[in-house]
Amino acid sequence: MLYVNVRHTLPRIGLHTQLASLSSRVRPAELNTTYVAPRADVHATQVKVDIDSYPSRHAYGASTMDDLTRASGQQGLSDNQQTTSAHTQAAWDMIENGARPGAPSEIIRQIQGRLANEIMKQRYIEVRSIPNPTLTITPSVVQGNIDTGKDEVSIQTYPNAEVTLNPGKFEVYLEQQGAIRMWTTEGQYDIYA
Repeated sequence: MLYVNVRHTLPRIGLHTQLASLSSRVRPAELNTTYVAPRADVHATQVKVDIDSYPSRHAYGASTMDDLTRASGQQGLSDNQQTTSAHTQAAWDMIENGARPGAPSEIIRQIQGRLANEIMKQRYIEVRSIPNPTLTITPSVVQGNIDTGKDEVSIQTYPNAEVTLNPGKFEVYLEQQGAIRMWTTEGQYDIYA
């Protein structure tokens, strides 16, 4: 008996797809700061107190060397003039009256006169108010400058993003071709055309 054999293969289509991708990179904003610490270069001067106590000390007799030498010099000149005048007067009295007969001794008379003058001398007490010291006060003063420093912030932004587009792919190919094969079989033998 004769048989017809049929073998067929269906065509097979292959698909290869790659999806499109969109990658975007946004450049972040850059923050920059500038900081300079504030500085206070300020200081206060000290209070200065000047005390001039010389008028008070001078009233008690504590004088400076200039005042002491000036007063002593004037006193010395005055005493020198008085002493010179007194000695001159005594010398003239001695010349005029020293040789008179019956007159007491001129030397004794002069000594008695000086002693009487010393006894009869009037004593005076001078009362003065003692002046207060002079105070000169220089108050404290704030000097210097204040540096406020710097604290600045700057932001750099970028308006455009970096965008990369990877296009998609769609590929269709024939993975396996279709085929129809036919042959006959007779008995145990296959007969191919």
